[in-house]
Amino acid sequence: MVRVLRIRSGARGRMLLSLRPSVPEVLARLAVRRVWQWRRELTGLAGLWVALRVAGRLSDGHGPLVVAVVCAVLLGVPRTRRPVLGWFHAGRVRRSWARACRAAELVGWMARTPPVRSVRAVSAGVVLTVRLLPGQEPEDLRRASERLAATMRVRSVSVVSDPADVGRVRVLVVYRETLDRLVTPAPLPGPAGGSLGGGPVGAADLAGLVGGLDRLVVGVREDGDPWLLPLRGVHVLVAGATGAGKGSVLWSTIRALTPAMAAGLVRVWAVDPKRMELSFGAGVFARLAVDVEDIADLLDDAVEQMRGRADRLSGVDRTHVPTPAEPLIVVVIDEIASLTAYVTDPALKRRLAAALAVLLSQGRAPGVVVVGAVQDPRKEVLPLRDLFPVRVVLRMTEPGQVDLVLGSGARDRGAHADLIPAGLPGVGYVLTDGDPTPVKVRAAFVTDTEIRHLADLGDLAGWGR
Repeated sequence: MVRVLRIRSGARGRMLLSLRPSVPEVLARLAVRRVWQWRRELTGLAGLWVALRVAGRLSDGHGPLVVAVVCAVLLGVPRTRRPVLGWFHAGRVRRSWARACRAAELVGWMARTPPVRSVRAVSAGVVLTVRLLPGQEPEDLRRASERLAATMRVRSVSVVSDPADVGRVRVLVVYRETLDRLVTPAPLPGPAGGSLGGGPVGAADLAGLVGGLDRLVVGVREDGDPWLLPLRGVHVLVAGATGAGKGSVLWSTIRALTPAMAAGLVRVWAVDPKRMELSFGAGVFARLAVDVEDIADLLDDAVEQMRGRADRLSGVDRTHVPTPAEPLIVVVIDEIASLTAYVTDPALKRRLAAALAVLLSQGRAPGVVVVGAVQDPRKEVLPLRDLFPVRVVLRMTEPGQVDLVLGSGARDRGAHADLIPAGLPGVGYVLTDGDPTPVKVRAAFVTDTEIRHLADLGDLAGWGR
Protein backbone atom coordinates (compact mmCIF):
# COMPACT_ATOMS: atom_id res chain seq x y z
CA MET A 1 0.00 0.00 0.00
CA VAL A 2 1.18 3.55 -0.76
CA ARG A 3 1.44 5.85 2.23
CA VAL A 4 0.98 9.59 1.93
CA LEU A 5 3.64 11.80 3.46
CA ARG A 6 2.12 15.07 4.62
CA ILE A 7 4.19 18.12 5.50
CA ARG A 8 2.76 20.90 7.63
CA SER A 9 4.11 23.89 9.53
CA GLY A 10 4.35 23.87 13.30
CA ALA A 11 3.46 26.71 15.68
CA ARG A 12 6.98 28.20 15.37
CA GLY A 13 7.44 27.65 11.67
CA ARG A 14 9.14 24.24 11.98
CA MET A 15 8.25 21.60 9.41
CA LEU A 16 6.39 18.63 10.91
CA LEU A 17 6.11 15.27 9.13
CA SER A 18 3.14 12.93 9.56
CA LEU A 19 2.84 9.53 7.89
CA ARG A 20 -0.79 8.56 7.19
CA PRO A 21 -2.27 5.57 5.37
CA SER A 22 -3.55 6.08 1.86
CA VAL A 23 -7.23 5.88 0.98
CA PRO A 24 -6.94 2.39 -0.61
CA GLU A 25 -5.18 1.11 2.50
CA VAL A 26 -7.90 2.49 4.76
CA LEU A 27 -10.62 0.91 2.63
CA ALA A 28 -8.79 -2.43 2.57
CA ARG A 29 -8.39 -2.47 6.34
CA LEU A 30 -12.05 -1.65 6.90
CA ALA A 31 -13.10 -4.40 4.47
CA VAL A 32 -10.90 -6.97 6.20
CA ARG A 33 -12.26 -5.89 9.58
CA ARG A 34 -15.86 -6.29 8.39
CA VAL A 35 -15.17 -9.74 7.00
CA TRP A 36 -13.35 -10.72 10.20
CA GLN A 37 -16.43 -9.83 12.26
CA TRP A 38 -18.35 -12.53 10.37
CA ARG A 39 -15.60 -15.14 10.66
CA ARG A 40 -17.70 -17.58 12.72
CA GLU A 41 -20.55 -17.62 10.25
CA LEU A 42 -18.13 -17.86 7.32
CA THR A 43 -16.31 -20.71 9.05
CA GLY A 44 -19.61 -22.49 9.61
CA LEU A 45 -20.59 -22.14 5.94
CA ALA A 46 -17.17 -23.34 4.82
CA GLY A 47 -17.39 -26.31 7.16
CA LEU A 48 -20.88 -27.15 5.87
CA TRP A 49 -19.66 -27.00 2.26
CA VAL A 50 -16.71 -29.29 3.02
CA ALA A 51 -19.00 -31.73 4.87
CA LEU A 52 -21.41 -31.86 1.92
CA ARG A 53 -18.56 -32.55 -0.50
CA VAL A 54 -16.98 -35.25 1.64
CA ALA A 55 -20.28 -36.90 2.54
CA GLY A 56 -21.37 -36.85 -1.11
CA ARG A 57 -18.28 -38.81 -2.15
CA LEU A 58 -18.58 -41.35 0.67
CA SER A 59 -22.33 -42.01 0.50
CA ASP A 60 -23.05 -42.35 -3.21
CA GLY A 61 -24.97 -39.12 -3.64
CA HIS A 62 -26.71 -39.12 -0.24
CA GLY A 63 -24.41 -36.47 1.19
CA PRO A 64 -27.06 -33.83 1.87
CA LEU A 65 -29.17 -36.36 3.78
CA VAL A 66 -26.21 -37.48 5.90
CA VAL A 67 -25.23 -33.90 6.70
CA ALA A 68 -28.83 -33.02 7.57
CA VAL A 69 -29.02 -35.96 9.99
CA VAL A 70 -25.74 -34.94 11.66
CA CYS A 71 -26.91 -31.32 11.98
CA ALA A 72 -30.23 -32.47 13.42
CA VAL A 73 -28.41 -34.53 16.04
CA LEU A 74 -26.06 -31.68 16.91
CA LEU A 75 -28.92 -29.20 17.32
CA GLY A 76 -31.31 -31.65 18.91
CA VAL A 77 -29.14 -32.77 21.83
CA PRO A 78 -28.85 -30.07 24.55
CA ARG A 79 -25.28 -31.03 25.37
CA THR A 80 -24.12 -30.20 21.84
CA ARG A 81 -26.76 -27.61 20.92
CA ARG A 82 -25.74 -25.14 23.64
CA PRO A 83 -22.04 -24.86 22.71
CA VAL A 84 -22.79 -24.76 18.96
CA LEU A 85 -25.43 -22.03 19.20
CA GLY A 86 -23.41 -20.25 21.89
CA TRP A 87 -20.41 -20.12 19.57
CA PHE A 88 -22.43 -18.40 16.85
CA HIS A 89 -24.20 -16.16 19.40
CA ALA A 90 -20.82 -14.94 20.64
CA GLY A 91 -20.07 -13.65 17.14
CA ARG A 92 -23.34 -11.72 17.05
CA VAL A 93 -22.60 -10.24 20.49
CA ARG A 94 -19.17 -9.09 19.34
CA ARG A 95 -20.65 -7.32 16.32
CA SER A 96 -23.34 -5.69 18.47
CA TRP A 97 -20.65 -4.53 20.92
CA ALA A 98 -18.56 -3.04 18.12
CA ARG A 99 -21.55 -1.15 16.69
CA ALA A 100 -22.46 0.19 20.14
CA CYS A 101 -18.90 1.35 20.82
CA ARG A 102 -18.81 3.20 17.52
CA ALA A 103 -22.15 4.86 18.29
CA ALA A 104 -20.87 5.84 21.76
CA GLU A 105 -17.61 7.15 20.25
CA LEU A 106 -15.48 4.66 22.17
CA VAL A 107 -13.13 4.22 19.25
CA GLY A 108 -9.44 4.51 18.59
CA TRP A 109 -7.38 4.95 15.45
CA MET A 110 -9.25 4.04 12.24
CA ALA A 111 -12.49 3.54 14.21
CA ARG A 112 -11.07 0.55 16.08
CA THR A 113 -13.28 -0.51 19.02
CA PRO A 114 -12.28 -2.13 22.35
CA PRO A 115 -11.80 -5.80 21.40
CA VAL A 116 -13.78 -8.57 23.10
CA ARG A 117 -11.48 -11.34 24.34
CA SER A 118 -14.17 -13.74 25.57
CA VAL A 119 -17.95 -14.10 25.81
CA ARG A 120 -19.55 -16.09 28.63
CA ALA A 121 -23.28 -16.73 28.92
CA VAL A 122 -24.92 -16.14 32.32
CA SER A 123 -28.53 -16.29 33.46
CA ALA A 124 -29.05 -12.53 32.98
CA GLY A 125 -27.29 -12.25 29.62
CA VAL A 126 -23.59 -12.39 28.76
CA VAL A 127 -20.32 -11.34 30.36
CA LEU A 128 -17.71 -9.87 28.03
CA THR A 129 -14.02 -9.67 28.81
CA VAL A 130 -12.91 -6.51 27.01
CA ARG A 131 -9.43 -5.14 26.37
CA LEU A 132 -9.29 -1.35 26.57
CA LEU A 133 -7.75 0.63 23.75
CA PRO A 134 -4.62 2.72 24.37
CA GLY A 135 -5.61 5.90 26.16
CA GLN A 136 -8.87 4.48 27.54
CA GLU A 137 -9.77 3.78 31.16
CA PRO A 138 -12.66 1.80 32.69
CA GLU A 139 -14.45 5.02 33.61
CA ASP A 140 -14.80 5.87 29.91
CA LEU A 141 -16.94 2.75 29.42
CA ARG A 142 -18.89 3.34 32.65
CA ARG A 143 -19.86 6.85 31.56
CA ALA A 144 -21.12 5.46 28.25
CA SER A 145 -22.94 2.45 29.77
CA GLU A 146 -26.45 3.82 29.13
CA ARG A 147 -25.60 4.72 25.53
CA LEU A 148 -24.14 1.26 25.02
CA ALA A 149 -27.27 -0.38 26.46
CA ALA A 150 -29.58 1.73 24.30
CA THR A 151 -27.63 0.95 21.14
CA MET A 152 -27.46 -2.79 21.91
CA ARG A 153 -31.17 -2.74 22.87
CA VAL A 154 -30.57 -4.49 26.20
CA ARG A 155 -31.73 -3.76 29.75
CA SER A 156 -28.40 -2.52 31.06
CA VAL A 157 -24.63 -2.61 30.68
CA SER A 158 -22.35 -2.73 33.73
CA VAL A 159 -18.58 -2.35 33.66
CA VAL A 160 -16.35 -3.91 36.32
CA SER A 161 -12.60 -3.29 36.50
CA ASP A 162 -10.23 -6.23 36.54
CA PRO A 163 -7.96 -5.85 39.59
CA ALA A 164 -5.36 -8.10 37.98
CA ASP A 165 -5.12 -6.05 34.78
CA VAL A 166 -5.93 -2.34 34.60
CA GLY A 167 -6.24 -2.55 30.83
CA ARG A 168 -9.05 -5.10 30.96
CA VAL A 169 -12.67 -4.88 32.13
CA ARG A 170 -15.59 -7.24 32.60
CA VAL A 171 -18.83 -6.07 30.99
CA LEU A 172 -22.18 -7.53 32.08
CA VAL A 173 -24.76 -7.15 29.31
CA VAL A 174 -28.20 -7.79 30.80
CA TYR A 175 -30.91 -9.09 28.46
CA ARG A 176 -33.53 -10.11 30.99
CA GLU A 177 -34.58 -9.44 34.60
CA THR A 178 -33.39 -12.40 36.68
CA LEU A 179 -34.33 -10.99 40.08
CA ASP A 180 -38.09 -10.84 39.57
CA ARG A 181 -38.75 -14.00 41.61
CA LEU A 182 -38.39 -14.61 45.33
CA VAL A 183 -35.02 -16.05 46.28
CA THR A 184 -35.06 -19.22 48.37
CA PRO A 185 -32.46 -19.16 51.17
CA ALA A 186 -29.44 -21.35 50.61
CA PRO A 187 -29.15 -24.54 52.70
CA LEU A 188 -27.40 -23.90 55.99
CA PRO A 189 -24.00 -25.59 56.35
CA GLY A 190 -24.28 -27.78 59.46
CA PRO A 191 -20.98 -28.69 61.14
CA ALA A 192 -20.07 -32.36 60.93
CA GLY A 193 -21.14 -34.22 64.04
CA GLY A 194 -23.31 -31.35 65.22
CA SER A 195 -26.38 -29.33 64.33
CA LEU A 196 -27.95 -25.93 64.81
CA GLY A 197 -29.39 -27.22 68.01
CA GLY A 198 -25.97 -27.83 69.49
CA GLY A 199 -23.45 -30.65 69.48
CA PRO A 200 -19.72 -31.30 69.17
CA VAL A 201 -17.88 -29.28 66.58
CA GLY A 202 -14.43 -30.25 65.31
CA ALA A 203 -11.49 -27.94 64.71
CA ALA A 204 -11.87 -28.23 60.94
CA ASP A 205 -15.54 -27.27 61.20
CA LEU A 206 -14.68 -24.23 63.33
CA ALA A 207 -12.08 -23.10 60.80
CA GLY A 208 -14.60 -23.48 57.97
CA LEU A 209 -17.23 -21.51 59.86
CA VAL A 210 -14.75 -18.71 60.62
CA GLY A 211 -13.82 -18.50 56.93
CA GLY A 212 -17.50 -18.48 56.03
CA LEU A 213 -17.96 -15.21 57.92
CA ASP A 214 -16.14 -13.52 55.03
CA ARG A 215 -18.64 -14.82 52.43
CA LEU A 216 -22.10 -15.28 53.89
CA VAL A 217 -24.61 -16.42 51.25
CA VAL A 218 -27.50 -13.98 51.67
CA GLY A 219 -29.08 -14.00 48.19
CA VAL A 220 -28.20 -13.95 44.50
CA ARG A 221 -26.55 -11.49 42.14
CA GLU A 222 -27.95 -10.35 38.83
CA ASP A 223 -25.49 -12.57 36.95
CA GLY A 224 -26.80 -15.66 38.78
CA ASP A 225 -23.88 -16.07 41.17
CA PRO A 226 -24.51 -16.17 44.94
CA TRP A 227 -24.47 -12.85 46.75
CA LEU A 228 -21.60 -13.27 49.21
CA LEU A 229 -21.67 -10.72 52.01
CA PRO A 230 -18.48 -10.19 54.03
CA LEU A 231 -19.12 -9.56 57.71
CA ARG A 232 -15.96 -10.23 59.69
CA GLY A 233 -14.02 -6.99 59.89
CA VAL A 234 -16.64 -4.78 58.22
CA HIS A 235 -19.76 -2.80 59.06
CA VAL A 236 -22.81 -3.10 56.80
CA LEU A 237 -25.37 -0.38 56.05
CA VAL A 238 -28.73 -1.28 54.46
CA ALA A 239 -30.79 1.66 53.19
CA GLY A 240 -34.21 1.56 51.56
CA ALA A 241 -37.65 3.10 51.50
CA THR A 242 -40.59 1.63 53.41
CA GLY A 243 -41.35 -1.82 52.03
CA ALA A 244 -38.10 -2.02 50.08
CA GLY A 245 -37.06 -5.24 51.83
CA LYS A 246 -34.58 -4.19 54.52
CA GLY A 247 -35.96 -6.98 56.72
CA SER A 248 -35.05 -9.54 54.03
CA VAL A 249 -31.42 -8.39 54.07
CA LEU A 250 -31.25 -8.39 57.88
CA TRP A 251 -32.89 -11.80 58.33
CA SER A 252 -31.00 -13.47 55.51
CA THR A 253 -27.78 -12.24 57.14
CA ILE A 254 -28.87 -13.42 60.59
CA ARG A 255 -29.96 -16.78 59.18
CA ALA A 256 -26.59 -17.23 57.45
CA LEU A 257 -24.90 -16.62 60.83
CA THR A 258 -26.84 -19.29 62.72
CA PRO A 259 -24.34 -22.17 62.11
CA ALA A 260 -21.56 -20.01 63.57
CA MET A 261 -23.89 -18.96 66.39
CA ALA A 262 -24.63 -22.60 67.18
CA ALA A 263 -20.88 -23.31 67.27
CA GLY A 264 -20.32 -20.41 69.66
CA LEU A 265 -18.31 -18.33 67.18
CA VAL A 266 -20.84 -15.50 66.83
CA ARG A 267 -23.16 -13.64 69.18
CA VAL A 268 -25.81 -11.38 67.75
CA TRP A 269 -27.00 -8.42 69.80
CA ALA A 270 -30.21 -7.00 68.37
CA VAL A 271 -31.52 -3.44 68.63
CA ASP A 272 -35.18 -3.05 67.66
CA PRO A 273 -36.53 0.39 68.60
CA LYS A 274 -39.63 -0.21 66.43
CA ARG A 275 -40.34 -3.51 68.30
CA MET A 276 -41.66 -5.16 65.14
CA GLU A 277 -38.90 -6.69 63.02
CA LEU A 278 -36.18 -8.27 65.15
CA SER A 279 -38.34 -8.87 68.21
CA PHE A 280 -40.25 -11.45 66.17
CA GLY A 281 -37.26 -13.82 66.44
CA ALA A 282 -36.04 -12.87 69.91
CA GLY A 283 -34.80 -16.39 70.69
CA VAL A 284 -32.09 -16.10 68.04
CA PHE A 285 -30.25 -13.30 69.80
CA ALA A 286 -27.86 -13.31 72.70
CA ARG A 287 -29.25 -9.89 73.67
CA LEU A 288 -32.26 -7.87 72.52
CA ALA A 289 -32.96 -4.24 73.43
CA VAL A 290 -36.06 -2.27 72.46
CA ASP A 291 -36.24 0.62 74.95
CA VAL A 292 -33.92 3.55 74.34
CA GLU A 293 -32.29 3.26 77.77
CA ASP A 294 -31.68 -0.48 77.27
CA ILE A 295 -30.31 0.22 73.80
CA ALA A 296 -27.84 2.72 75.26
CA ASP A 297 -26.74 0.11 77.82
CA LEU A 298 -26.30 -2.50 75.09
CA LEU A 299 -24.17 -0.16 72.96
CA ASP A 300 -22.09 0.85 75.97
CA ASP A 301 -21.47 -2.84 76.74
CA ALA A 302 -20.43 -3.40 73.12
CA VAL A 303 -17.94 -0.52 73.41
CA GLU A 304 -16.58 -2.02 76.66
CA GLN A 305 -16.16 -5.42 74.99
CA MET A 306 -14.43 -3.79 72.04
CA ARG A 307 -11.97 -1.87 74.22
CA GLY A 308 -11.16 -4.94 76.30
CA ARG A 309 -10.39 -6.94 73.19
CA ALA A 310 -8.35 -4.11 71.71
CA ASP A 311 -6.20 -4.06 74.86
CA ARG A 312 -5.62 -7.83 74.65
CA LEU A 313 -4.87 -7.75 70.91
CA SER A 314 -2.59 -4.71 71.06
CA GLY A 315 0.87 -5.74 69.88
CA VAL A 316 -0.28 -9.35 69.41
CA ASP A 317 -2.59 -9.43 66.40
CA ARG A 318 -4.08 -6.88 64.01
CA THR A 319 -7.38 -8.70 63.44
CA HIS A 320 -9.66 -10.58 65.79
CA VAL A 321 -10.23 -14.27 65.01
CA PRO A 322 -13.54 -15.56 66.45
CA THR A 323 -13.36 -18.43 68.92
CA PRO A 324 -15.95 -19.95 71.27
CA ALA A 325 -14.14 -18.19 74.12
CA GLU A 326 -14.17 -14.83 72.34
CA PRO A 327 -16.81 -14.81 69.58
CA LEU A 328 -17.54 -12.20 66.95
CA ILE A 329 -20.16 -9.76 68.25
CA VAL A 330 -22.61 -8.57 65.60
CA VAL A 331 -24.80 -5.61 66.61
CA VAL A 332 -27.87 -5.58 64.35
CA ILE A 333 -29.83 -2.31 64.44
CA ASP A 334 -33.19 -2.01 62.72
CA GLU A 335 -33.74 1.67 61.87
CA ILE A 336 -30.51 3.22 63.05
CA ALA A 337 -31.99 6.72 62.59
CA SER A 338 -34.11 6.07 65.69
CA LEU A 339 -30.88 6.37 67.64
CA THR A 340 -29.19 9.21 65.75
CA ALA A 341 -31.97 11.62 64.85
CA TYR A 342 -35.27 10.78 66.55
CA VAL A 343 -34.28 10.63 70.24
CA THR A 344 -35.65 13.67 72.08
CA ASP A 345 -33.58 13.42 75.31
CA PRO A 346 -30.37 15.40 74.55
CA ALA A 347 -28.20 13.54 77.08
CA LEU A 348 -29.37 10.13 75.89
CA LYS A 349 -28.95 11.16 72.28
CA ARG A 350 -25.34 12.20 72.91
CA ARG A 351 -24.68 8.90 74.71
CA LEU A 352 -26.07 6.85 71.82
CA ALA A 353 -24.21 8.89 69.21
CA ALA A 354 -20.93 8.57 71.10
CA ALA A 355 -21.24 4.79 71.45
CA LEU A 356 -22.13 4.34 67.78
CA ALA A 357 -19.26 6.57 66.67
CA VAL A 358 -16.75 4.55 68.70
CA LEU A 359 -18.09 1.20 67.45
CA LEU A 360 -18.12 2.25 63.81
CA SER A 361 -14.68 3.83 63.90
CA GLN A 362 -12.87 1.26 66.07
CA GLY A 363 -14.92 -1.92 66.31
CA ARG A 364 -14.02 -3.80 63.13
CA ALA A 365 -10.57 -5.08 64.04
CA PRO A 366 -11.47 -6.22 67.62
CA GLY A 367 -14.45 -8.19 66.30
CA VAL A 368 -17.44 -5.98 67.17
CA VAL A 369 -19.27 -5.14 63.94
CA VAL A 370 -22.49 -3.27 63.19
CA VAL A 371 -25.23 -4.12 60.69
CA GLY A 372 -27.61 -1.18 60.48
CA ALA A 373 -30.77 -0.47 58.50
CA VAL A 374 -32.08 3.01 57.70
CA GLN A 375 -34.84 4.58 55.63
CA ASP A 376 -33.55 8.15 55.31
CA PRO A 377 -29.85 8.30 54.33
CA ARG A 378 -29.43 12.08 54.64
CA LYS A 379 -26.36 13.28 56.52
CA GLU A 380 -28.37 15.00 59.24
CA VAL A 381 -30.19 11.70 59.88
CA LEU A 382 -27.19 9.37 59.59
CA PRO A 383 -23.99 11.37 60.02
CA LEU A 384 -21.89 8.19 60.36
CA ARG A 385 -22.79 6.57 57.04
CA ASP A 386 -19.27 6.96 55.62
CA LEU A 387 -17.95 4.58 58.31
CA PHE A 388 -19.76 1.60 56.73
CA PRO A 389 -17.40 -0.13 54.25
CA VAL A 390 -20.20 -2.30 52.81
CA ARG A 391 -23.38 -0.51 51.77
CA VAL A 392 -26.58 -1.85 50.27
CA VAL A 393 -29.17 0.45 48.72
CA LEU A 394 -32.64 -0.96 48.07
CA ARG A 395 -35.54 0.84 46.40
CA MET A 396 -35.35 4.59 46.94
CA THR A 397 -37.84 7.37 46.20
CA GLU A 398 -35.39 9.91 44.76
CA PRO A 399 -32.39 9.54 42.43
CA GLY A 400 -30.17 11.66 44.67
CA GLN A 401 -30.59 9.25 47.58
CA VAL A 402 -28.60 6.59 45.74
CA ASP A 403 -25.40 8.66 45.81
CA LEU A 404 -26.04 9.52 49.46
CA VAL A 405 -25.75 5.83 50.31
CA LEU A 406 -23.23 4.47 47.82
CA GLY A 407 -21.19 7.60 47.22
CA SER A 408 -20.93 10.24 44.53
CA GLY A 409 -21.46 8.95 40.99
CA ALA A 410 -22.84 5.55 42.00
CA ARG A 411 -26.09 6.08 40.12
CA ASP A 412 -24.19 7.10 37.00
CA ARG A 413 -22.28 3.82 37.30
CA GLY A 414 -25.52 1.82 37.14
CA ALA A 415 -27.11 1.83 40.62
CA HIS A 416 -30.63 2.84 39.57
CA ALA A 417 -32.24 2.09 42.92
CA ASP A 418 -34.89 4.75 42.37
CA LEU A 419 -36.19 2.75 39.38
CA ILE A 420 -36.67 -0.54 41.26
CA PRO A 421 -40.38 -1.50 41.16
CA ALA A 422 -42.24 -1.58 44.47
CA GLY A 423 -43.14 -5.21 43.81
CA LEU A 424 -39.51 -6.38 44.10
CA PRO A 425 -38.64 -6.22 47.82
CA GLY A 426 -35.09 -7.17 48.65
CA VAL A 427 -33.71 -6.04 45.26
CA GLY A 428 -30.96 -3.46 45.41
CA TYR A 429 -27.35 -2.63 44.71
CA VAL A 430 -24.35 -3.40 46.88
CA LEU A 431 -21.08 -1.53 47.00
CA THR A 432 -18.04 -2.95 48.74
CA ASP A 433 -15.19 -0.72 49.79
CA GLY A 434 -12.51 -0.81 47.10
CA ASP A 435 -14.78 -1.64 44.15
CA PRO A 436 -16.50 1.37 42.53
CA THR A 437 -18.99 -0.71 40.51
CA PRO A 438 -22.41 -1.36 42.12
CA VAL A 439 -23.67 -4.94 41.80
CA LYS A 440 -27.41 -5.64 41.53
CA VAL A 441 -28.56 -8.27 44.03
CA ARG A 442 -31.65 -9.70 45.69
CA ALA A 443 -31.73 -10.88 49.29
CA ALA A 444 -33.27 -14.24 50.12
CA PHE A 445 -36.75 -14.20 51.64
CA VAL A 446 -36.80 -15.79 55.10
CA THR A 447 -40.35 -16.79 56.01
CA ASP A 448 -41.97 -16.19 59.39
CA THR A 449 -42.11 -19.96 59.88
CA GLU A 450 -38.35 -20.30 59.49
CA ILE A 451 -37.70 -17.34 61.78
CA ARG A 452 -39.85 -18.99 64.48
CA HIS A 453 -37.98 -22.25 63.94
CA LEU A 454 -34.59 -20.53 64.33
CA ALA A 455 -35.88 -18.69 67.42
CA ASP A 456 -37.00 -21.99 68.98
CA LEU A 457 -33.59 -23.52 68.28
CA GLY A 458 -31.87 -20.50 69.78
CA ASP A 459 -34.06 -20.64 72.89
CA LEU A 460 -33.38 -24.36 73.27
CA ALA A 461 -29.61 -24.12 72.77
CA GLY A 462 -29.19 -20.71 74.45
CA TRP A 463 -27.07 -19.28 71.65
CA GLY A 464 -24.57 -16.93 73.24
CA ARG A 465 -26.38 -16.66 76.54
